[in-house]
Amino acid sequence: MYEGLGICKEQQMDVPLNSNGDQQRGKEPSYGFRKTRALKILAAVTVTALISGLIATTAAMAVRTTKSCLDYADVPSCPDGWVGYQRQCYFFSEDERNWTASQSYCSSQGASLVGIDSSLEMAFLLRYKGSVYHWIGLRREPSPSWKWPNGTEFDNRFRVRGGGGCAYLNDVGVSSSSCMTEKNWICAKPDRFGKRKENSPEGTEKQRHSRE
Repeated sequence: MYEGLGICKEQQMDVPLNSNGDQQRGKEPSYGFRKTRALKILAAVTVTALISGLIATTAAMAVRTTKSCLDYADVPSCPDGWVGYQRQCYFFSEDERNWTASQSYCSSQGASLVGIDSSLEMAFLLRYKGSVYHWIGLRREPSPSWKWPNGTEFDNRFRVRGGGGCAYLNDVGVSSSSCMTEKNWICAKPDRFGKRKENSPEGTEKQRHSRE
């Protein structure tokens, strides 16, 4: 009889006790254990959300970049029949008109008779036009000084030969003749990229300074 009681006491002594001396077997986890587990779950959820957000942001940026590249790749920078060179589109006519009619045609195309800004552009125009004479945007009628179609005065960056009122490209450079003479002409306007840059805040600021 006493031996049985001794065995029961030994079995009870094998059950671990908590800090309060209570038997832990069969009881629910303590508050501290539940709190630690909840914090681990919260941390895992937070990390997962951050990674998902980073992936979504990267994907959105990639889509925008790809779309921007496709905008330039899929659509020609210049209209059909026009030639692109250094962010400009040029139209070399096949028929002849006087200077005023030539400028009117260019205006109807959202362009103007060409203005020549550099020696590189001059070389390109002379090479591409061939041996045919073409009107350009310089005119000094009725004003005594040469001006471009937008009203900007010519800065004499190249020599204009002859005593006429309107300028044209010949075989070697720029000459002038009566504005009523009929010649081929060259229109020019910015290409698609040039228009975007021109309409950007940076381009608008640059235009404002150039006018000043």
